[in-house]
Amino acid sequence: MKTRLDRIEQEILKILPDQAEDAWFSEVCRPAHHSIDFSMVNRFCEPGRNLIRRGGKRWRPLLMVLTAEAFGGKVGAEYAYPLTPVVELPHNGSLIIDDIEDSSDMRRGEPAVHTVFGTDISINAGNLLYYLPTSCIDASDLPDERKLQLYQIYSRYLRRVHFGQGFDIAWHRDPAYIPDERSYELMCRLKTGCLAGMAAEIGVCAGEGDEKKMRTLGELAEQLGVAFQVMDDVVNLETGNPGKMRGDDIIEGKKSLPLILHAELQPHQIPKLASQLADIREMDPEDGRVKEIIEDVISAMEASGAISGARQRAELLYRGVIQGFEEVFPQGSAKQELVEMLCSLG
Repeated sequence: MKTRLDRIEQEILKILPDQAEDAWFSEVCRPAHHSIDFSMVNRFCEPGRNLIRRGGKRWRPLLMVLTAEAFGGKVGAEYAYPLTPVVELPHNGSLIIDDIEDSSDMRRGEPAVHTVFGTDISINAGNLLYYLPTSCIDASDLPDERKLQLYQIYSRYLRRVHFGQGFDIAWHRDPAYIPDERSYELMCRLKTGCLAGMAAEIGVCAGEGDEKKMRTLGELAEQLGVAFQVMDDVVNLETGNPGKMRGDDIIEGKKSLPLILHAELQPHQIPKLASQLADIREMDPEDGRVKEIIEDVISAMEASGAISGARQRAELLYRGVIQGFEEVFPQGSAKQELVEMLCSLG
């Protein structure tokens, strides 16, 4: 697995190198002339580089490679590796934009990118990470009809991720609004699951290109993204996500599954909960009362069984995804490694 992850990092570095230079810029932009101030290019690429250097699980590009290998052998994997930035760069771009929209202070254990480099250049960097990896499709050795499929897959899923983010923003801007579970799952499919779906579909495209299998695995991978998001919600309230403060989803007004379940289990507490969410949005994050409210909300969700209920839901989703992948994937080492990876995520 380490060998695969190292190769993925190499491919990411190719598309977003530590130093911009003429050959790279010509490849991704094809300029009419070469009078480029590369110190300036490096300056506005740096927020994206900075976040990517902090690491990450890289499970989405790994899903892509293992899917391609399962359906196309070593040839499929070789087609897939240069395409891994197509899913990993937009994921990181979405984190930059998400942190700006949520006014988050931390990401991956360090100050959020926009607090280091400024909001304007960070927005530009986040958007650049959405578009830069399309050059990987242009450079792919896949036949033109497969490359067209890749562009169609990429465009569809990028539209989906923006709708998902839109739902999330609209919800946390209205403290009194609590969505139902079906709406929450749709939001997760669009915001978090769709990049996993993209990874699976591109993997099949690189492997053999069967459209029916693409759609089947894309839907399963979206469900994997929902499970990942629900578990992320739970961990945020139990111990805190790595590099972030425990309960910071509450500060941001996130309508997580534990909060939704709590409202369903204790409907008489909804007015109090809405009031707490509204109050906390108006407070300075350094105000000592913020932590008191967070602990009070978490304690209420623990007492109602909402947090444990959300964990059970995530585990059920993971089991369904693993079973689905085991049924669809052909036998082989790639399938075994994929199942191991899925189990580690759950």
